[in-house]
Amino acid sequence: MFKHEGIEKEFPSYFKNFKLPDGASESSIEVYRACKTRKVEKPSFLPTFEENNFCEPENPTEPSEYSLSVYEKPKDVKRFASLNGNYSPPWKIAKGTTEPCCGRVQRTSERTKEKTSHVDWWLYENALPHEHFEIIDDFGEYLNTHKQTAASGIN
Repeated sequence: MFKHEGIEKEFPSYFKNFKLPDGASESSIEVYRACKTRKVEKPSFLPTFEENNFCEPENPTEPSEYSLSVYEKPKDVKRFASLNGNYSPPWKIAKGTTEPCCGRVQRTSERTKEKTSHVDWWLYENALPHEHFEIIDDFGEYLNTHKQTAASGIN
């Protein structure tokens, strides 16, 4: 259990199945999330284990089986949404921040050494990560603007 500003921070009981990876920390990272319900609400922000109806994963010690998946690059969350059959067009993508009050995060590349913008976010029990996100109204336009900004080197 963790305490922060008088709030108890406990992970869900199913976390007993694995060890949180070294390097997981309470950090703020700007990220994107594909919203299954097309809204910024709790059902669109469930960790993998809960999305899979609390069923035992193939590899119960794999940390990503228990995290909420988010991405640092908008093109990567679009690719994820287009390849995952649970997300049908028109996609609704939200932008937000991994808030320390909600859990611990780790860039997946730090653990796997793979080139990816995926971020694992292990949520505390009763965390409300969706409260820190907003839907991007026109994601196509947003993505085009983001590409132009990145190409020009402007942050």
